[in-house]
Amino acid sequence: ETTYTIEELVAQLLEYARDLAVAHTDQRIKDCVITVPPFFNQAERRAILTAADMAGLKVLSLMSSNAAVALNYGMFRRKEINATAQNILFYDMGASSTTATIASYQTIKTKDRGYTETNPQVTVLGLGYDRSLGGLEMQLRLRDYLAKNFNEVKKTSNDVLESPRGMAKLLKEAGRLAKVLSANSDHLSQVEGVLDEEDFKLMVKREEFEDLCLDVFERIRAPIDAALISAGMDISAIDQFIIVGGGTRIPRVQTVLQEIWGKELGKNINADEAAAMGAVYRAADLGQGFKVKKFHVKEAIVFPIEVDFERQIENEDGSTSTKVVKRSLFALGNSYPQKKVMTFNKHVADFNFSVNYAENEYLPKLEVLAANVENISHIVASGVTAAFAKHNQEGSEPKGIKAHFNMDDSGVLTLAAMEAVFEKSILVEEEKPEEEESTLSKLGSTISKLFFRVRR
Repeated sequence: ETTYTIEELVAQLLEYARDLAVAHTDQRIKDCVITVPPFFNQAERRAILTAADMAGLKVLSLMSSNAAVALNYGMFRRKEINATAQNILFYDMGASSTTATIASYQTIKTKDRGYTETNPQVTVLGLGYDRSLGGLEMQLRLRDYLAKNFNEVKKTSNDVLESPRGMAKLLKEAGRLAKVLSANSDHLSQVEGVLDEEDFKLMVKREEFEDLCLDVFERIRAPIDAALISAGMDISAIDQFIIVGGGTRIPRVQTVLQEIWGKELGKNINADEAAAMGAVYRAADLGQGFKVKKFHVKEAIVFPIEVDFERQIENEDGSTSTKVVKRSLFALGNSYPQKKVMTFNKHVADFNFSVNYAENEYLPKLEVLAANVENISHIVASGVTAAFAKHNQEGSEPKGIKAHFNMDDSGVLTLAAMEAVFEKSILVEEEKPEEEESTLSKLGSTISKLFFRVRR
């Protein structure tokens, strides 16, 4: 029996995807940009990077799927983007999860090699998600509905619910049926050899399918509300509402979204390929083989991060006690990539601290369990005692210990460096001139710096 880790299984999928791309382009492929769900935490993002390394791929950047969709939308509308911010809500219902993203588009000025350039930028302002709401949930319910009806008319004594092969056939048929019912009010479902060579036929109406998913449709609004809350805005501040993902093709889903938005839904983006095309543009921008027009992307922190450490404090009675100090490093909604410096002012000896996810009361209880947001890393800072001993002898004044953190393009946090900073004052005695210059002499000296002679 062979056992594989999750990273190894993902690596095999990435290898297969690369082989398909190589066969299609007839070119060697090594660099890539990989899209991940925006709610992936630090451990999950690092696992994807590990899997890519196993597959022999160089990851130029991880990119949240919602940011990739937003980039794909904006890269074909550069001329429509100006200094005035445009807020667009992307509602993406895929097979297994749903996200609602509020993205802001506007032009910004940046300096590159001494030149000032004006380029568009998309910034993720708010995010809401449901990691289990998607087309697969509806497909499973339709599969179970077909299985129930098959059991009611079957001639065999066996139960299709206990047949993996039979349930797999019904699942495939449920997927096909769900797509057909998106465009038709009813359809005849037909499956050959479901169980013990028995065939199955059933006329299914769209209303029956929708009745199976009533509680699913009730969950459609929650990601939108969460995105608006995290962005700190009302839905009236949204300029457009764009739907993405195969799940949004279901008529009832569009009806619910239409009622929430109150206007016509935007469907002017490829529902299936938007994220992939956004990642392609990002890869072309970061890679060396292509040159594309700049389009800056700023993603948002989904899980806030803090630094926790202990500090010795002196009590009124002269005794000392330990206090746990928590400092915010990246707050909810902070943009990245971004670098931050945190200064520890009270430590004069070796110490340690933890980088943790901050309080997450804003998340539903089930989401806290699913996100599995715990400690990110534990750092031991050594050499502090020796540094203070050395510089105290030299009369230097300590200015704290600085920790340099970097949240990169992939949303992966690293501690880039730590340094102890000291300041030393040096008195320099100036030699007095033997004869003080006259005011006229000083003026002449100054004027001589302002004029020069040109010889021809």
